[in-house]
Amino acid sequence: MDNLREQGTRLVTWCKEQALPFWAKNGVDPQGGFYEDLAMDGRPNVNSFRRVRVQARQCYVYAHAAHLGWFHDARNVNDHGWRYLTTKGMQGGDNIVDGFAGCAHLLNPDGSVNDISRDTYAQAFLLLAASWRYRAFGDVQGLQYLRETTQFLSTYLKADNAGWLEGIPASFPRRQNPHMHLFEAFLTAYEATSDSYYLQLTDHIFSMFENIFFHEKTDALLEFFDMDWMPDEKVGHLTEPGHMMEWCWLLHWYARVSGKTVTPLAEKMFQTGVKFGVNMQTGLIINEIQITGEVTKPESRLWPQTEFIKANIARARHGDNGADILAARMIDKLFSYYLDVPSNGGWHDQMSHEGAVIGDVMSSSTFYHIFCAAVEVDQYLKECHE
Repeated sequence: MDNLREQGTRLVTWCKEQALPFWAKNGVDPQGGFYEDLAMDGRPNVNSFRRVRVQARQCYVYAHAAHLGWFHDARNVNDHGWRYLTTKGMQGGDNIVDGFAGCAHLLNPDGSVNDISRDTYAQAFLLLAASWRYRAFGDVQGLQYLRETTQFLSTYLKADNAGWLEGIPASFPRRQNPHMHLFEAFLTAYEATSDSYYLQLTDHIFSMFENIFFHEKTDALLEFFDMDWMPDEKVGHLTEPGHMMEWCWLLHWYARVSGKTVTPLAEKMFQTGVKFGVNMQTGLIINEIQITGEVTKPESRLWPQTEFIKANIARARHGDNGADILAARMIDKLFSYYLDVPSNGGWHDQMSHEGAVIGDVMSSSTFYHIFCAAVEVDQYLKECHE
């Protein structure tokens, strides 16, 4: 526990004193919204296209940071991003004839729309941003966007055979990933509003996890499906260990909120992810494997490491011996592999199988993962101190 307190405090302090100020200064476009990514010296890549879901992720980060009192200017940064998200991010949707039309998928660097498709994955992060906008600031517009986005999903994207379509237009293969983030968003919405309807939606997604996403034969996570929720013929055998870590964390959260006993499933998935998804040379979580364990993408993005931390915080909270040690070790690896960069508050986004840096940009979308891990660690340490 002492090691987790040391490493956890290190991560939280880095987030408060370096990352939040750095991205508020370097990641904010004065003309509106957030830059998609930065060069390693902190300069924005002004010509990058902008995914609307990344705008929502950054809005979430600064709303939650404001709620916690982690950064003095967090409300202003969130206001700035929220204005952009709810104006530029809502372009298109003219084919939606009745009511709210959801958010677009992709914007050009100047804020004009590039892709007007309505991606379910993006709507999940709009829900997350709106929930936290309401929870942190009591903003009724945040509540309005939460309700209207939920209604939009129900009206235009709900599938006839469980779950939601990939978007408008619909595409294949169908994926568990948007449903995982809807699960997160609806849990957040429930905690922000106490509206039991959002808990009912999480119940539906948990049923999908039990019956569709969880592969009992291998205790792995199925990612890709055909129209009938059968594993996709081409890519149905592939899975991401980072997503298995993420589901472990979410299932523990769902258990606390719903009162249901689901942690044995979470533990099975965690153990499978660790068994096949850890690079024995670096100790990092790798990007992709087959559900039977064969490695297909041996590199290690930063975000799966944060999901490993979150999963172990959830396991430690549940009383699993040694989980706090695993979380502390991975926090230390974050600093040694990813966070040791010239721009204090930035990061390397990916490592090779041998532990060498891949790429020369830092993605804004990664902050959501790091910040959330820091919050989970901080909350757990406070619970242990009480």
